[in-house]
Amino acid sequence: MSEPMIVAHRGANVDLPEQSLAAYVKAIQLGADAIECDVRLTRDGHLVCHHDRTINRTSNGTGAISDLTLAELQKLNFAGKHHDGAEQHQIVTFRQVLELVDEAPRPVRILVETKHPSRYGAKVEREVHKALAGFPDVQVTVMSFARAAVSRYRALDDAMPLVWLYEYPLGTVPDAARIIGPRLKYVKSKPGLVERARDAGLDVFVWTVNTPEDVEFVAKTGAAAIITDDPAMALATLGRPVNTERDLG
Repeated sequence: MSEPMIVAHRGANVDLPEQSLAAYVKAIQLGADAIECDVRLTRDGHLVCHHDRTINRTSNGTGAISDLTLAELQKLNFAGKHHDGAEQHQIVTFRQVLELVDEAPRPVRILVETKHPSRYGAKVEREVHKALAGFPDVQVTVMSFARAAVSRYRALDDAMPLVWLYEYPLGTVPDAARIIGPRLKYVKSKPGLVERARDAGLDVFVWTVNTPEDVEFVAKTGAAAIITDDPAMALATLGRPVNTERDLG
């Protein structure tokens, strides 16, 4: 059984603000196999990396991403819970993350979650596809909780690895997806889930796995990826090297 891929969920966000450039840099430096980002469209059509519909929780501003321009967002501090009044963290564009991965000293995959519902609907997938065309060497997997979004992306790219994410499954796996992304709690409640998925030809990415005990549990199931807020912990738990030789913040 091969080792699961360690995915830094929103970057190494136990130490740094989620989806900040610093959190992504640290995840790569620590040794994560992949980084994960959520993408949303601004009012003026830029893809930015942000989980919530609004910026209320993560910044010193308020409002919905879709109602704000990139310039307006860039004026704010996205330090979130790590805010100490001094350190500034600007919102990250999807292009910045692609450039970071493209220039990384080793291969690093990027998992891109398209967020829905969105006022822009299918335009989110179209803009992601357009952005990726400029980075042909970057290894990418596209994910969404929205079944329609998964199917839309397959229509744009017949080779892209696609993940259908879920907390509790509603209906069958979309034909477009050959990877499922169940929540850890659901995997724990359904013994044999990963084995049955693998028998059906599906890989399994489990989220969000944040303790050594859960990392060991998921690894033993045979899941293909462990999505975690703490990539250093996950790597160490599996006995893999962690780069802690210098200040990675």
